[in-house]
Amino acid sequence: MLGSSSSEAMSTPESTIPRKSQFGVGLEPQVIKVCGYALLMGLIGGLVAQGLLELIYLFTNLFFYGKASFRITYPANHHLGVWVVLIPVIGGLLVGVMVQYWEPTLKGHGIPEAMEAVLFSHSRMRTRVAILKPLATAFAIGTGGPFGAEGPIIQTGAAFGSLFGKAVGLTPYYRRVLLAAGAAAGMAATFTAPLAGVLVAIELLLFELRARSFIPVALASAVATGVRIHFVGWAPLFPTPAFKLTGMTELWLFALMGVLMGIVGIAMIRALSWLEDFFDHLPIKRSLIWSPAIGALILGIVGYFYPQVFGTSYDTIRDMLNDRLTVGSLLGISIAKFWALVISLGSGTTGGVFAPSLVVGGGIGAAFAVGCQHVFPHLVSDPAFYALAAMAAVFGGIARAPFTSIVFLFELSHNPNSLLPLIVCVMISDGFVRLFSRDSIMTLKLVKRGLIVLQDYSVPVLMRARIDQVMHKEFNVIQADDELRTILKNSSSESLGLMPVVEKDGTLVGIVEAYDLLRVEPPDHHFKMRELARGDYVLAYAGETVDQVNRDMLLKNVENVVVVQSNGPRNPIGIARANDILQLRRWLMEEENRESGTAVIKKTTKGS
Repeated sequence: MLGSSSSEAMSTPESTIPRKSQFGVGLEPQVIKVCGYALLMGLIGGLVAQGLLELIYLFTNLFFYGKASFRITYPANHHLGVWVVLIPVIGGLLVGVMVQYWEPTLKGHGIPEAMEAVLFSHSRMRTRVAILKPLATAFAIGTGGPFGAEGPIIQTGAAFGSLFGKAVGLTPYYRRVLLAAGAAAGMAATFTAPLAGVLVAIELLLFELRARSFIPVALASAVATGVRIHFVGWAPLFPTPAFKLTGMTELWLFALMGVLMGIVGIAMIRALSWLEDFFDHLPIKRSLIWSPAIGALILGIVGYFYPQVFGTSYDTIRDMLNDRLTVGSLLGISIAKFWALVISLGSGTTGGVFAPSLVVGGGIGAAFAVGCQHVFPHLVSDPAFYALAAMAAVFGGIARAPFTSIVFLFELSHNPNSLLPLIVCVMISDGFVRLFSRDSIMTLKLVKRGLIVLQDYSVPVLMRARIDQVMHKEFNVIQADDELRTILKNSSSESLGLMPVVEKDGTLVGIVEAYDLLRVEPPDHHFKMRELARGDYVLAYAGETVDQVNRDMLLKNVENVVVVQSNGPRNPIGIARANDILQLRRWLMEEENRESGTAVIKKTTKGS
């Protein structure tokens, strides 16, 4: 019953609904086929990720060192002098031309576009995205763009998943699963982080935790990780010393740093929002071409003084995690990377925000720890430990993906002692950002387009209640052989609601309502109720979830429910209407707005 306490509603006993077979009840058999497709997406995603990284290294060597080589190298050690200012402009112009004339969705860091495809486009993405996004990203990062490769790889993997799902005729839901599988594969293959790949798909694309979606996604992530290990081995991308807390008291410093990283995250979100608006409204022709070039010129100037901001900065992240930089360098590089990122991204070029956010957080976090060492010399363990937690905290806050961030830095460092500080720092940062910012860096562009994106998800209230908790237990039952005159004589107008029609043994025949009694023309008082009974209802068993009953109502396009006994004859024990199911929202509001043990919305007890 709706008026029952929430604790009662949450405790669902084992259902007594008769089932002929358990096969396919907990997981649809179609998932087996989707898992096979997901394995293929994992292989493709792993190869695409490796190919894009190789392409970035090629362009980096070409533009900064003048040689055609796939050797892993970084722009920070270039010898171009002041001419380096012009290198990013080349990439900005190339990306601008591609955005202007070929594919507008190349603009940005990739994940918002994948989110939009999932939430508003039935998980459909264009073929051009799968082809042009890696190329545009390689040009942007290879010419010094201060980005990570993970965002574009996620979008590219998602595009392949979407296209493949469409080609094999999957439903929009399973296209969404394959899209997320491709995205997870891209993330996992970029960083050798299979669990982070699964979580980024769940937190940023699926917005659910259901077996039929996360099993294929996890398999794709595992295969992609295997591809990555085949090419580079199992060694962590960012090896670190064996960090260890000085004691539990040190967690307070990680908590305080979480607040600091939350402030940094809010600043990044708002700076990017303002710069996107600024560049979008520049009074110049073909702004999609020239805006990235202008942003790239500013990047070149910043990079002339701090060359560590160019490219993915993986080498700088390793230096931060191994105490190889001074406090001045840490702060200078982090601040420079901050502005290089938001200016470049805001101007309309392409690249991921994951790696840059690690640089921004790592430098500030390590500097924070060095400062604390002067005040609490015996409390601070290692500045690099703080850099690790701060990296996760910044991305967790700006992306609204805290679990992805925690697991990601844990997998990258392979450091078991980092888990507790990561949880404390990331969760406080995420909560602080949510407190002051409605939008995340992932949803910023979508909200500006008028799209509503909620990154929080919970178990739907319809899945938390049983049909016997919302049904009316007091109702009138009409015998099938009763005549109309008998019903009209013995019933008042107030009691004529939804009425089940039954045989003498109580077996359900159909339903009638008050207006059914009035539509017999001309009035035939000898008209039997068996002939008047309608079949536009859903038959439900006590113990079924409201969600399942509501699905059946939608499929049959009816608004009435008759609840019958689970075993034996179909004797009605309750009735419900669509409005009764809608009233469950009141139950949820009551739970969420309870103050000091008093419900904001007064409970109503049905049938009493």
